Formats: sequence, structure tokens, C-alpha cells
Amino acid sequence: MDESSYRYPCGAVYIFENVKAQRVKVGMTILSTTNVLDRLRDLNNIWIGLKATCQVCGGRRFINTKGLVPQHVVSGVECPGGDRAPIEREVVFAEQHLQNLKKLVENVTGTEKGSVTRKINSLEKRVKLFRHYNQPLGMWQISTVYHTERAELVESETHQILVEKLDKLAPIGEVFCCSVSEASKAVELALKQLGLLDAAEKEINIPTTSGEYGQCVICGNNLTATGACPDCRERLLS
Repeated sequence: MDESSYRYPCGAVYIFENVKAQRVKVGMTILSTTNVLDRLRDLNNIWIGLKATCQVCGGRRFINTKGLVPQHVVSGVECPGGDRAPIEREVVFAEQHLQNLKKLVENVTGTEKGSVTRKINSLEKRVKLFRHYNQPLGMWQISTVYHTERAELVESETHQILVEKLDKLAPIGEVFCCSVSEASKAVELALKQLGLLDAAEKEINIPTTSGEYGQCVICGNNLTATGACPDCRERLLS
């Protein structure tokens, strides 16, 4: 292993596609810490509401059996957003907490004032984003993965190339209103600009299964978005 391998650990820049929502997501991961499938599972958990956002701290957690954000601790203190509906469902408590913070900021100074101000700015953005929130459509699947060094830089350059396509209303970041083809061209342009295109390895159409796409009539396993069963390679014909 050469010296550059230590400086730039191998990562992956991925393109996820949501056919129903007509959106793509471009992200990255360092493969020594988290793989692409883990990223996909986490994204879908957030997208369909199994993992939701606290109205107070903005942290994402799996909802409990009551559909509420469970009790949790932030910086050693129990967050008042625990045992309440997530902000995706309502913003009432978030707005109340925001007003309390605005009163508090008038009575503090120094670093505490700066901390409260940052909380106000962050919470205002979340309330604005989720005030008229609708459950997003579809599920995400893996479309294309580029294995490359300096994945963080490639991702950043790609986002700059696609900046005009950014979906500013999406409940998560890095979502773009463009086709997989456009996203792929953007990633490859970023790789080229960074001198990494020739060394990158590209994987296309990695099959991702989901119960949303139906079950195979032969083995009963979940199908891919194209109706294929990766195990027995039979298509479900309707």
C-alpha cells in the first residue's frame, strides 16, 4: 500500500434513485467505517418515517411504538423533545420552544448567548422546512457507485456541479431534481477535474430489493424496482 492510500482512504460516491419521487441523492461514505447499503437503509428509515426528528434538538431517532420520539439526552441533559411527536408530524412544541429560546437570548451574554443564538437559527430553519411537511413518495435504491480515493472532495465537487438542481424542500440533504444520467455525468466530471477518473471503479444498477416492489412468485423473496429476483433471476409478470 502506497503513502497516498493512507492519506486518502478508499471511499465510495453513490447515486441513489427514487423513481416515484423523481429524485436522486448523491452522497459518499468511507468504506472502512460505513458501507453503501448501510447508508441506503438509514436513508429509507428516515424517508418513510421510521427514524424521525426531535422537535427540540433536531436529532434523528427511531420512533417508539407510540409513534413518538423516545426520551433522550443531549449534552448530559434530558431533551424536552422526548416522548413527543416528531417534527415531521407537527411543529407546535418546536414553535413553543423557539419562543422560549428567543426570550432566553435576551437575558444571557457571552458564549451562552452565542450558543442560544445558534439554536434559534437552527430551529427556525427546521420549523420552516417541516411546517407544511408531506410524507415523501417512494423508496430509494442504489443506482450507481463510484469507488474512489478522496471521496469527500468528489462528493463536494459533484454537489457544486448540481447546485442548480438541489431540492431545497427535501427533508434530507444532497437530494437533487435530476436524472441518474445527469448525476452520473456530474460525478464523472468531478472525478476528471480531480484527476481521479481513470483510477475510479464504477458499479451500475446494483440490485436493491424491497417489499414495496412485490415478492417473487417462485421463492417469495422481495423484488428489485425492475421486478427481478436476484436469487432465482425470475421476473414477476403481472
